[in-house]
This record gives sequence, C-alpha cells and structure tokens, in this order.
Amino acid sequence: MVARKKEITPPGLKGAAYEIWLAGLGAVNLAGEEGGRLFKELVARGREQKEANQEMMDNVMERAQGLKEDAREVLSKVTAPLEEGLANAMQRLGVPTRAEIVKLTHRVEELTRHVAKARTAAPAKPKAKPAPKPKPKAKAAAKPKPRTRAAAQAKTAPNVTA
Repeated sequence: MVARKKEITPPGLKGAAYEIWLAGLGAVNLAGEEGGRLFKELVARGREQKEANQEMMDNVMERAQGLKEDAREVLSKVTAPLEEGLANAMQRLGVPTRAEIVKLTHRVEELTRHVAKARTAAPAKPKAKPAPKPKPKAKAAAKPKPRTRAAAQAKTAPNVTA
C-alpha cells in the first residue's frame, strides 16, 4: 500500500481560511438583510426619477406642440399666395375648379336619374324600319386633269391670236 504523505500547513492557515469562510457567510447574511432595504430605496429613487422624467417629457411635448402649430401657421402664410396665384392661372386657362367639377357631377347624376325615370315611364314603341335608300346614279366620266402646270395654264388662259 502506498503511504500517504501528511500535508503540512503553515501555522494559522487553517484559522485564516476559516475566517474567510465566515466572512463570506457574513457577507451573504448582510446582503440578505441590506438587500431588502436597498431594493426599497432603489424603487423609491426610480419613482422620483420617473416623475422628474415625466415632467421633463411633458414640457418637451408641450413645446413641440407649440412649434407644430407655429409651423402650420407659417406654412399657411407661405402657401396661401401660391395657391391663389395657381387658382388664378388655372381660371385664366379655363381649367375647372374642384367645386365646379363636384357641382357638374351632381348635375349629371341628377340628369341621369331623370332620364332613367323617363325611360321607365314611357312605354317602349317598336321602331319602324327605315325606308330603303335610293341607289346613287352613276356619275358622268370625269375629264382627265392636265399633268403639268403649263398645260393647266394653257387650258385656262384665253386664246389670244395676233
């Protein structure tokens, strides 16, 4: 059998290791006790920070809303003259406006209803067959046209004899 060697530990090493182990147990115990208190304190600080952040966000959102309204106002001031000029140009060119198109659309719809109502009110009459068209008569043979300009002028020019 193999004989075991006896370990030799420096004096006080066992005591130091034991104290380290006890310190670890103390740290776990302290963390358990302080952990609950620390957790509650962190939650309270988180609430305070959330309220501060919410107030800041409300201020930012209020300012952004004001800027948005200002931007709309400036945009309307800039676009109004452009839209007016465009409307005038389109009117001069005879392009109908949206209101005119809508008005005409309503009028066409109204007329369509009247026509449909008139068709259903009047009985359908059978259509009479149209009289046959007379056959066209043959035309007299056309005279041939002169082929040159000089020939055409000679034909239309009066005869002058010397």
